[in-house]
This record gives sequence, structure tokens and C-alpha cells, in this order.
Amino acid sequence: MKKTLLLAAATVLALNIAPAMADGHKKGGDHKGKMFEKHDTNGDGQISEAEFLAHAKEKFTKMDTNSDGVVTKEEGKAAKEAKREMRKDRKADKAE
Repeated sequence: MKKTLLLAAATVLALNIAPAMADGHKKGGDHKGKMFEKHDTNGDGQISEAEFLAHAKEKFTKMDTNSDGVVTKEEGKAAKEAKREMRKDRKADKAE
């Protein structure tokens, strides 16, 4: 069960970060470099499976707000909304 949850979290993470790490993803360009550096924790220019899964576990832990080892639909929705709000705030900061 734990492996299934970790695999699911890793899949969600992969779908969210892979486009951000691809060349030419967004106008800013700077974001993709930061995303890669964030995941390449040992700075070797590559993201290993262990580095990738460590980030997935960290993200899963943040989403599991009651620390029961599972992420419910409600926790997932709350995490999505929090991310949406963070993006709004960033966009508003850039506009100023």
C-alpha cells in the first residue's frame, strides 16, 4: 500500500514538474532552471530516481495534512487550491 501511494505521488509529481523542466516551457525560462536545481539535490546535473522520489515523498507529506499516511480527495483539493493561490500571489507581485 505504501509503495502504491508513493508511486501515485511520484506520478502526480512527474506530470507536474516534467513540463516545467523541459526547454522553452514558459516565457520566463528562469523557472525551469530553478525547478531542475531544486530536484537535483546533489548538483550533479542529473535527477536520479532517489532525488525524484525524495521530492515526491516531500510533496506527499505536505499534502497529507493530518499525517495519516494517505491523501484524501479533500486534502488533494486543498493542496491544489493552495497552489492556485500561491500562483495568484506571485502573479500579483510581478504585476506591481
